[in-house]
Amino acid sequence: MLKYGKFHIGLRAVKTALAVGLALLTAHLLGSSLPIFAVIGAISVMSRNLNDSLHECLIQLTGTVIGFVVATVFVRVLPDPSFFLWMGLGTLLVIALCLRLNVQFAVPLASIVFADICLYGGGNDQVWYGFHRFTDTVIGLLVALAVNMAIKPYNNQARIVRVLGEIRDAMPSYLDTRVLCGRYPDLAPLHRQLKQLAGEIEIYEGQFVRPGHAQDGQRAQASYLRGCEQLAVRMEQELSALCCMDVMGAPDSENLARLRALGLNIPVIQGKWYSEQDNLVLNYHLKNLLDAREYLSGLLENQTDEKGQKTA
Repeated sequence: MLKYGKFHIGLRAVKTALAVGLALLTAHLLGSSLPIFAVIGAISVMSRNLNDSLHECLIQLTGTVIGFVVATVFVRVLPDPSFFLWMGLGTLLVIALCLRLNVQFAVPLASIVFADICLYGGGNDQVWYGFHRFTDTVIGLLVALAVNMAIKPYNNQARIVRVLGEIRDAMPSYLDTRVLCGRYPDLAPLHRQLKQLAGEIEIYEGQFVRPGHAQDGQRAQASYLRGCEQLAVRMEQELSALCCMDVMGAPDSENLARLRALGLNIPVIQGKWYSEQDNLVLNYHLKNLLDAREYLSGLLENQTDEKGQKTA
């Protein structure tokens, strides 16, 4: 990552720029007549991991082929395929074909390619235009895939661990607000963090094996991070349960000691009466939350990055 003060340029941006340059150079060396589509292909396929890149390749190839085939038929059969009625019917045919082939993801691009080819001149020029659009797009896709495979893939493990640590570290404040002060904390930031965490782990799971890492090891690491996520979700569930209590109850001696260990100031509860049921419910959810947090802390302490350094 390149940094200039507060301005950051990520590795993905650098790889995209490199792929565009190499795709354009390759297109020129091969005598391409439509190098712009090599550039578009390179930009569209550069994703954070190779699984996403391959999925985007599938979209580009499928959409381009379906749009090209339908447009070629219209150009050959109709005297003026750009007539508004034919354009509407052709778009409907493209959509129906995508649905029939169960490639709904290609509908937008296939429709665009169809319209693009039909609106360009007439006769054989349109067919050749569509053919070169496809071949030049393939050039961009292959170059971008090669760049994404050759240069260090996007690795967000440290970011996942950081978000997990932030969720863990926020719990004492939530407990102080709800359990000790009897107020209702704002859980919106916690929900946003959990959503971000789920998305980052999904990205991590889509990565191919990095050089020097065994596939089984990476799969095990993904499962490890999913386990950490489950502990974070468990803390949120127990905290939400505490927020649903009408009467908080009083923490028992064990939970009070654990709260003190987190650096919380324990107020003296005077003049309050809590039923045995309220106390049981409070301490049940509080113990589960503290257990999940303690377990998560232990797991995060064992996390290391690719250089063997601690990440939390």
